[in-house]
Amino acid sequence: MKIHLTFVFVVFLIFAYGCDYICTQHRQINPTFIGFHLSDIDTFIVRAYKPNDNYSNLIDSIVVVEQTNGIGNSIYTTSNDTTIVYINDASKSLAITYLYDWQIYIPAKNKTVLISNIMSASGTGKHGCLNTTLSFVQDGQAIIAPQLFSTSVFYTSGYRAYIKP
Repeated sequence: MKIHLTFVFVVFLIFAYGCDYICTQHRQINPTFIGFHLSDIDTFIVRAYKPNDNYSNLIDSIVVVEQTNGIGNSIYTTSNDTTIVYINDASKSLAITYLYDWQIYIPAKNKTVLISNIMSASGTGKHGCLNTTLSFVQDGQAIIAPQLFSTSVFYTSGYRAYIKP
């Protein structure tokens, strides 16, 4: 019995301290609306553009619709005056990540939010990946070392782009 426990312990140590993780997962940036009525943001459009091209070459777009009764392509989480939107794009190509420059268009407010220059790090680490998004530019303002939110549910975890009316 003692030999089995020693073997299990040695295997655990090898995996815990000897193996590198490949850090390729880039967490998405979740639009986080502050001070909006839900009726203003129940539908909005996210557009992906070729990076560093002044939003002139549209790659793809998605109409984001609040998921209710299993229908919709996003999960809205509201607390007080703040709504976090997790875009549940099955292909993950339209989750807001470093791959493109982005526009978020809110038709109810005729408002466009620009997110660009997403700087992301990838590599290896002994105990997993740390903050992979180093910075991004939102409406001309640099967001340096954005906070990575790690909550008990995937749809409120990640980075946040705060959007006000």
